[in-house]
Parts: sequence; C-alpha cells; structure tokens
Amino acid sequence: MHITQLNRECLLHLFSFLDKDSRKNLARTCPQLQDVFEDPALWPLLHFRSLTELKKDNFLLSPALRSLSICWHSSRVQVCSIEDWLKSAFQRSICSRHESLVNDFLLQVCDR
Repeated sequence: MHITQLNRECLLHLFSFLDKDSRKNLARTCPQLQDVFEDPALWPLLHFRSLTELKKDNFLLSPALRSLSICWHSSRVQVCSIEDWLKSAFQRSICSRHESLVNDFLLQVCDR
C-alpha cells in the first residue's frame, strides 16, 4: 500500500506526528499530500523556537489555530531584556528588528 492510498483522516493523523519542516517536505512530494498539509485541522498548535522560524514557509496560519508559542534564547535576544538607555546603538538595532519581526508575524495571526 502506498501512503497516498490512505484516507484523509489517516494522513492527517500521520502528519500530526511530524515537525513543521518534515510536514512541508512530505507535502512537496505530491498534490494530495500538499492538500493534507494545507488542511487547517493540522494546525491548531504552533510553536516557534527561533525568530528565523517565523520566516519559513513550513506552517499554515488558519482559523483552527488555538495555541501559539514564540520562544527563543540567544545571547543577542537576552540583550533585549535590558533597559533601552543601557543599550548600544547596535543592541537597539537588533532588538528593533526582533520586535518588528514578531509584530509583523502577530499581525498576520490576528488577520486570520
């Protein structure tokens, strides 16, 4: 039996065990699996571990989204928790880009 012979519910269940990148890679293999990838029922939870993940095209924002988590840890991000007046111009620039990226992403979420 080939994976595309499974019914949609089974395919959604299989996709639910995969991370975002694996889902996207599997979806690229055929139109039927791309349709499963684009099913809003597959995307009730999104978790991002870095800001670069917000730019990837490996997830779907849909009305089914019930939980969104954006967490990242790095030495550059830690500086964003410092008061602005203590930051250098370079540090303020980094924080501004991080804030802008997250704000733009959250606007997309809210528009759904």
